[in-house]
Amino acid sequence: MNRGLSLLPAALLSMASSLGAQSSPTPAPTPTPPGPAAAAPTPTPMIDLRFIRYKISAGDLPSAESILEAHRAEKGADDEYLLGVAWVARGAALLSDWPSASRYAKEAREAARTRLGRLPVWENNSEAAYALGTAIEVDAQALVAAGKKKEALDALDAASRTLEAEKAPYNIRARVWKRRNQIALVGAPAPEIVPDDGDHVGGAAPRTLASLRGKPVVLFLWWESCGDCKAQAAALRRTVAKYADRGVVFVAPTRYYGTADERAEERGKIEKAWKEVYDLPASVPVPISDAAMLRYGVSATPTFVFVDRKGVVTDYLPYRLTEERLSQEIDRLLR
Repeated sequence: MNRGLSLLPAALLSMASSLGAQSSPTPAPTPTPPGPAAAAPTPTPMIDLRFIRYKISAGDLPSAESILEAHRAEKGADDEYLLGVAWVARGAALLSDWPSASRYAKEAREAARTRLGRLPVWENNSEAAYALGTAIEVDAQALVAAGKKKEALDALDAASRTLEAEKAPYNIRARVWKRRNQIALVGAPAPEIVPDDGDHVGGAAPRTLASLRGKPVVLFLWWESCGDCKAQAAALRRTVAKYADRGVVFVAPTRYYGTADERAEERGKIEKAWKEVYDLPASVPVPISDAAMLRYGVSATPTFVFVDRKGVVTDYLPYRLTEERLSQEIDRLLR
């Protein structure tokens, strides 16, 4: 988040006047035209964080750790350092270095909680929120890796309740649900989708998942401003057409991301994006449900959920898919 500076005029114009009856008043000085307002400072680019991510993507955890160490020695435990700790924790988990993952997750959690305070202040603390969410996820992954799946799910459920009570931002709460879903949603009944006050866009009115038993269902959960969601549109459109005559039901839930006062404007954007970007048949309903989007762990990335004829989730994929991969998943549903 940019932290701009508000500049207020500092100079006051003074006017000299003469109290003598025969004196002419001294004219007021001509005001000096104000100069251009100072621009908001450009945030310092997070160059070290970028290189940490590069090293992690190359599987080079020791170099990522070294960059993090050097950053702290030079610049202290600033915002970039906190994000770096979170990324190193995530990188260690990706490489299955669980002792390191747990150590960095602990550091990220403690630093984040210190910054947020006893009664968490989430505004202007996006770095702390990200680090806390990462720590929660990595700790759960470490438990699963240790064969403690139930403990991992219990920890995620506890974290979810705490974050809800603390009125944490939607994104961090959705991330916790996403991690839980990645661990336990496949093989479980698909959570129901109930539109907020029956709200929906598109041609068809949404049906409950329970009423769709006996049919394969593909859920595409999206956000109208999500770039990855929009990039998915063409492949999704071709896939819907490909399976139109094979009994597959497509449902595309979304939610409102703005305030209640922005609801009407945002609904218009959802309708516009659905019509112009996705251009899907009227048979594909778009239920608007905050609870469903949260439960399915959707923030700002496209998420696909595949549900068999018995209403059981066969796969949960919270990212973009090629048309080929979409077809492979649907073909599994049709067997």
